[in-house]
Amino acid sequence: MIKEKVNLNGYYICQNGAFVYDKDKNIILKEVIDDKLVKKVISRFESDDSYIYVIYNGDIVISGGEDILDRYDRDCIIDSNFFGKECFDNLVGNIGIISKNTEELRRMELYYKSEFYDILDVYLSGPRVLSISPKHISKRSAIKHVCGLLNTDLDEIATIGDSPNDICMLDGFKYSFAMDTSKDEVKKCANYTAKSVKDAIKEIEKINNIENI
Repeated sequence: MIKEKVNLNGYYICQNGAFVYDKDKNIILKEVIDDKLVKKVISRFESDDSYIYVIYNGDIVISGGEDILDRYDRDCIIDSNFFGKECFDNLVGNIGIISKNTEELRRMELYYKSEFYDILDVYLSGPRVLSISPKHISKRSAIKHVCGLLNTDLDEIATIGDSPNDICMLDGFKYSFAMDTSKDEVKKCANYTAKSVKDAIKEIEKINNIENI
């Protein structure tokens, strides 16, 4: 998506912090999931009503159910055999499960949390998506990495989010915004709320103007 559709003079934090690219689309940080852990997560997957996926070397590889994905993710590879691989070349940045059955996703959320509570973050990142990632990989850790490159304090950063996987980059940030439509657990971690990204940016500009008086 960023190579073909986005062009900004800044940094790109992708796959929940697993990859960071500079303005020229060069990788400056790669925090992938160890192959052994990927295989453990896959081996625990058992469901007749959901599908597992990985983001592998920038591509979404999924066992099925592509109609469940939103329009941004439908350019994916359908390959159920992929998940039986012996090696993933340490190129998996994210793992997830999708389903139209919310009860099934809740069941699998509880199961994976009980199995991997000490090493994995497991959360519903959308109404049909269960996200699974190592605790050391997050949007927050990627933001801190970029701040280190720029010699920038975290208090200079504004963050905007709307889902549980954004909590880590909202909680503790001075200028953090959650969308009005976010779940309560997300909104309580942000210092501000906004109806849209556009409104959040306007509010940031207003706060900046007041602080610079």
